[in-house]
Parts: sequence; C-alpha cells; structure tokens
Amino acid sequence: MDSVYSDEFVVFVRLDRAHPYPPEEVEQDIFHCSSYEEARRIRQQCHRADRECVIRYLGPAGGGD
Repeated sequence: MDSVYSDEFVVFVRLDRAHPYPPEEVEQDIFHCSSYEEARRIRQQCHRADRECVIRYLGPAGGGD
C-alpha cells in the first residue's frame, strides 16, 4: 500500500500576520522534521527571531475502531 504522505512534522512560517485571508494562504514551509521534538526546537528558534510559526503533522491519521 502506497502512502501519499510520509510521517513528518513540517514547520511553517507565517509571512504576513495582517493578511486578511486564512493563515494557510500566507504560510511557507521552512523545515521538514522526522520528530515533533525537532520541529518544536525549530519553532522555538523562529519565535526568538520574532517569526510566527506553526507545526503540522503530515502523515496518515491513526486510531478508530
């Protein structure tokens, strides 16, 4: 079975906080990480540089019955 996504966490930086459109339209991916801890470290560094960042998981959703 082929997976469309690999299991990774992606850090996105929001380029324009005052943009009137949904945030996803003004975000740019800057790092692809194999662990959440790594993504958190990068996001923390970006916040120190006064850049708003978000982390998104790209991979299959788990759980269910």
